[in-house]
Amino acid sequence: MPVLDSAQKVRGDLPFACKGGVCGTCRARVTEGEVVMRRNYALEPAEVEAGYVLTCQSLPVSESVTVDYDA
Repeated sequence: MPVLDSAQKVRGDLPFACKGGVCGTCRARVTEGEVVMRRNYALEPAEVEAGYVLTCQSLPVSESVTVDYDA
């Protein structure tokens, strides 16, 4: 299950729009854990290198993942 879907169970007001990896509205920085993005049409390579992901397209690969939408 994508990080966005899991996080919405705890906090329903998270930012998102397309859920297709295109708009970038769900952009967040991974502060703990590890994820793999399935698709990315919105983030620049430098953003990805800095730890930003599209949460709608990110699947957790570690037991716990923490993201910061305000970063």
